[in-house]
Amino acid sequence: MDEQHKSALAERLGNALKENYALEGELGRGGMGVVFSARDLKLKRRVAIKVLPPELAYREEIRTRFVREAETAARLSHPHIVPIHAVGEADGLVYFVMGYVDGESLAARLRRRERLPPEEVRRITKETADALGMAHAMGVIHRDVKPDNILLEGTRRRVVVTDFGIAKALSEGGAGTLTGTGVVIGTPTYMSPEQAAGEREIDARSDIYSLGLVAYEMLTGDPPFHAATVPGLLMKQISETAKDVQELRPECPEDLAATVMRCLEKNPEDRWPTADALRRALESRVSVPYRRTSARAPYRSRPSGSPERPSLPAREGRRDPVVVAPPRPRGTVSRRAARSSDSEAAEGGEPKVVRKFRSHLASFVSVNGGLLLLNVVTGLDSPWFLFAAIPWGIGLASDYGRLWNAGYSWRDVVNRPPARDAVPAPLQPGRGKSLPPLSEPEPATGEFGRLEGQVGQMRGDRAAIAKVLERLPPTERNMLPDVQPTVDALMSRAMELARTLNALDSGLERAALTRLGDRIRELEAREGDPERDRRLDLLRRQREALGELTQRRGQVEAQFESCVLAVQNLRFDLLRLRSAGVATALGEFTSATQQVKALSADIDAAISAAGEIRELFGRVGRAIEAH
Repeated sequence: MDEQHKSALAERLGNALKENYALEGELGRGGMGVVFSARDLKLKRRVAIKVLPPELAYREEIRTRFVREAETAARLSHPHIVPIHAVGEADGLVYFVMGYVDGESLAARLRRRERLPPEEVRRITKETADALGMAHAMGVIHRDVKPDNILLEGTRRRVVVTDFGIAKALSEGGAGTLTGTGVVIGTPTYMSPEQAAGEREIDARSDIYSLGLVAYEMLTGDPPFHAATVPGLLMKQISETAKDVQELRPECPEDLAATVMRCLEKNPEDRWPTADALRRALESRVSVPYRRTSARAPYRSRPSGSPERPSLPAREGRRDPVVVAPPRPRGTVSRRAARSSDSEAAEGGEPKVVRKFRSHLASFVSVNGGLLLLNVVTGLDSPWFLFAAIPWGIGLASDYGRLWNAGYSWRDVVNRPPARDAVPAPLQPGRGKSLPPLSEPEPATGEFGRLEGQVGQMRGDRAAIAKVLERLPPTERNMLPDVQPTVDALMSRAMELARTLNALDSGLERAALTRLGDRIRELEAREGDPERDRRLDLLRRQREALGELTQRRGQVEAQFESCVLAVQNLRFDLLRLRSAGVATALGEFTSATQQVKALSADIDAAISAAGEIRELFGRVGRAIEAH
């Protein structure tokens, strides 16, 4: 933008806002806007005004998204987030007014200092994570975390994060990295692998990766990845592994280096689960045993690799096809379940790290409780039981620090998930009353055939969901009124579909194909005549029809498997929600519930299709018998 253009924009904005604000000068500019300092004439305070460039503002859809996302960001009230005072349009310009930060950006500080002291890096990263955690709880994802958007205010250099939600607003029209106008969303140097890969759905862990890149640069003086071109840089974000921080800066504390490197994991499920978990890790200063996975597992985008959530069958009319992913022994159904093998969930869905700590806690309480009782009996003049309790307690506190840094809390230790074979009556959310049982009676053995095990797994997951809802406080339970009815409805339909599939497997499919093949071979061995050719042609068409029906049956079974995965996924997400707090991740969990509801509607169509396939199998079988 040349000087004449700059002057024209400033003059135009000044005239449009002259009744309320007096422009003082330009503070900075970027791909998403120009920022001016100004004085609020009514409130007598200094403010900053960001305006969307005219070359973007002429697009109606971009103006609408800009304003909507700025309004969303205005709801964020936090000491480390720049406040937004007003959003509006004037003289064809879209703008928002935010608090003025008297200081410098982190980018400017890095240009002067190159590397920052480790303790300052810890503080800046912790305060930024605190701001991100609050924004994520409100459903706002930054998508452009970088040194330019982290401001350092005053002599204490208090962190103030700016530009919340703007990149997200502009990305809605494209595939995650470009808008319809071809403007890059985010900065390639600080993009997460999922942003670089063009994922449509970016969650809060993308911001955690970007913050890890910023912390890495503060510690080492340089971003981890460089390339001559933007595509080359994006490819490195996806596939290359950053050098360990301690290799480049040996004096960096071990816990800080490990915390930053975990942020830089290529697969989102291997990073810190939330920004709050990252903040707690930085505060605790506990070096958590950490096994890096990036070197052997580069990021794979969801369409071609493992989805974060098991994919569901595509509904008619969806824009993008969705592939049904088979169940895996470990990994994609939940962020917590996808961690390293040290935290791998047991069959009941409980992580190993939680079970181990509970076992240690039980031993501590039982042994020291017995020693205390014995000490009381023999006289408390000399509290000798403390000689064992104190060092043991210190070790237990250290274990709890590791548990906390892994993203778990005392709730996970106290509230043990139910066994898979415990099937209590589920509660009506918020009322404490039992829901009516499923309409189907307990099935007899063999009713579902080879699908019996998967139906049993769904029952166990349903029971676990009911138990978690029962343990939630009433206020939180009232925020999840649709969960249990949604699971029950999906399970009822899935069981009906399993019965239909089992009926298809009862003998017609293989027997019909065998008889059909025998008759075709018998006719092929005969001498040619018109009647033989007619019957042979008819039987071949019937074999082709039977093969197509068998293929359709496989597609219907894939939808049943999606039901199993969806309920399992909802169970793990509910466990995570309970640990983090319902209000923190309610938006994401509500989206998962809506996905299950959509699948339930799809299963109705699958049941109808399965019945049709069964009828067609019968017709083909009767035709085979007739010939």
